[in-house]
Amino acid sequence: MTYEDINQLIADNDIEVIRVVFNDITNVSRARNIPVKHFQDTVMQKGVQYPSAMLSVDTSANFVLAAGAGFAGGYGSWLLKIDPETFRIIPWAKKSARVIADLYTLEEVPVPVAPRSVFQRVLQELDKEGLAAYGAAELEFYIFKQYDEHGFDPTWTGLQCYSEIKQGEIDEILYQIVSGLAAVDIHVEAANTEYGPGQFEVSINPAWGIAQADVAFTLKTAIKEMMAQQGLLATFMTKPLTGLSGSGSHFHHSLYHKATGQNALFDPEDAYGLSDLAKHFIAGQLHHAKAISALANPTINSYHRLRPYTFAPSNVTWGLENRMCMIRIPGARGQGTHIENRLPGADNNPYLMMAAIYAAGLDGIRRQLPVPPPVENEDAYAKADASSLPKSLGEALEALNQDEVLVNLLGPEFVQAFTALKTHEINRFTDHVSDWEVKEYRELF
Repeated sequence: MTYEDINQLIADNDIEVIRVVFNDITNVSRARNIPVKHFQDTVMQKGVQYPSAMLSVDTSANFVLAAGAGFAGGYGSWLLKIDPETFRIIPWAKKSARVIADLYTLEEVPVPVAPRSVFQRVLQELDKEGLAAYGAAELEFYIFKQYDEHGFDPTWTGLQCYSEIKQGEIDEILYQIVSGLAAVDIHVEAANTEYGPGQFEVSINPAWGIAQADVAFTLKTAIKEMMAQQGLLATFMTKPLTGLSGSGSHFHHSLYHKATGQNALFDPEDAYGLSDLAKHFIAGQLHHAKAISALANPTINSYHRLRPYTFAPSNVTWGLENRMCMIRIPGARGQGTHIENRLPGADNNPYLMMAAIYAAGLDGIRRQLPVPPPVENEDAYAKADASSLPKSLGEALEALNQDEVLVNLLGPEFVQAFTALKTHEINRFTDHVSDWEVKEYRELF
C-alpha cells in the first residue's frame, strides 16, 4: 500500500483520526491517536515521537529501571514510523483508521528491544537461508458478561464445543467476530465455541513474514474492542477459570524455498512426507522448547495451562496428528505441509512468540539437529524419556537466559529488558497474599 492509497482510503471513508499502534514487550497494545491533517502532513512519512520510558513498564504500569537506561538515561523520545501495508479502516470506531508502526531512535535506527523489530531480525536470518515464513496463530479466548471479584457469567454455558445449538445461542457474537475481522482483512477459516463456558476459538488464513504476527496482534485488539462495545469482556488471559480449559494460541507455520516457491518441509519420498529440513526445524524447536516457553507463555498465569491430560502440552514431544504433543504435524502434505506448535498460550505477544519459534527452528536447520522418533501408539503425557516443560515463568526465564543461541538470535538487549520486566512481575506476585491462601489457612491455623 502506498501513501497515495492511504490518502484515498482516508478520503473515501471520511476518516478523522488515525491510531498509530504497536505491541510492547509486555504485550500491551500502545497507541497515539493522530488527527487526520497532522497525520497526512507529518506523521505518515516522518513519524511521531513516543516516550522511550513506556517500554520500561510492566503489566501493572510500574517502571522497571533495569528494563531500560533508567533515570540516568533521561528516557528520551523514540519515533513511531508507520508500516503503510498495515493501514486499515476500523469499522467499529467512529471515523477512525489504524496503522501499525515500528520503533526507531531519533537517528532512525530500529529500537532493538521492540517486539516487531525482534521478529524482523529473525525473518532476516531465515531470508539468508533462502527461506520464507508462512503461518497463523489459532487463538482461543473467553467472552464473559461478567468477570470480576464477584464471580463470572459466561456468554454461553456448558462444555459443548462445536455445538450448533450452543453456537446458535451466541450467533450474534460469532457473526460480529467474523464480519468485523473480515473488514480489517483478517479472513476467518472457522469460528466456534471451545471446551469451556464462554470460550471461543478462531482459525484464520495464514500470512507471510511479519504479517502473520501483525494479524494476530490486530485480531486480539479487534475482538476485545468489538465485545466491549456490547458490554462484554473478551479476555486472552490463558487460564481465567480454575479447573476449566485454558486458552491456547497454537501456531501453524511452514517454510518455503524463496527461489522456487516450493514447500521446504515436504518430501514425498520420506515415510512421514517430511524433508530433512523439516526434521531439523522440528528438532530445533524441541531442543529450545524450555527457552521458547518464556516468550510463548509469558505470564505467571500461563503455566496453569501446561498440564497433562488437558489437550495442552506438558512435555517436549512431537507426533503426527497427535494433539497431546507439543508439536503436532497435521495430515496435509505437498504445498500444505506445516507444523503446529501447541506450546503458546493465548496471552503471548505474537511477534515474540513467533520470533522464538522460528529462531529455534532455524538453529535446528543450521546445525542439522537430529529429530527423535515421533510419539506413535503411545501416551505422550506418560512418555518417561521426554523432558518436562517449565512449570513456572521463573523456570522458563532461567532457561531463556541460559540459551545462548536464542539470546543471540533474539538480541541480548531485548532478552535483558524482557527478563527485567518479567522478574519484576514475578516479584510482585510473590509478595501478594492470594485468596486461595486466605481461604485455606485463615481459620485452620
